[in-house]
Amino acid sequence: MIQLTLAWFVFIYLTVFLAGILILWIGYEMLQKRLYFQASQRFIHCRICGASLLTSSSNELLSCHSCGSLNEPHHQGGL
Repeated sequence: MIQLTLAWFVFIYLTVFLAGILILWIGYEMLQKRLYFQASQRFIHCRICGASLLTSSSNELLSCHSCGSLNEPHHQGGL
């Protein structure tokens, strides 16, 4: 049988508990970032008036509903 003192038992318990919380937190942040990125790919903003436009494909010119200007999706690089 493995003998543990109370101090070691509390240390191991807290370490496992905090590691679990950290793993859940990192997973949640990664999921939120992926969902935000996917949602932001569907919307573009008019370069003239700033209105939001919903896109269905990446290679189409959209006419703004507010000012009538043509807008094309522009993708910014990043991580």
